Amino acid sequence: MISEIPADTRRLLLVACTITALAAGALGAFAAQSVRPSCSYVVFSLGSGAEQEEAMERGYWQAVGSGECAPPHARWQFWRG
Repeated sequence: MISEIPADTRRLLLVACTITALAAGALGAFAAQSVRPSCSYVVFSLGSGAEQEEAMERGYWQAVGSGECAPPHARWQFWRG
C-alpha cells in the first residue's frame, strides 16, 4: 500500500513527521526543565562571585527546608490549569 503513494508524497510525509517529532521533543525538554517558584530570602556573603552564588544556593535550600519557599518543580506542572 505504501508503494502506491508517489515518491514525492512519501518524502513530504517523512519530512513532516520528522519536523513534528523534533518539535514534540523540544517542547518535552522545555516542559521537563526544573524551575524555582518566586521566593524571597536573605543571604549575607562577602566572598567572590562563585562564593556568593554558593551562598545563595545554600540560602535557597535552607528556605525550602524551613518551609519559607516551595521546592523546584517541573515547568509543566502548572500548565494544566
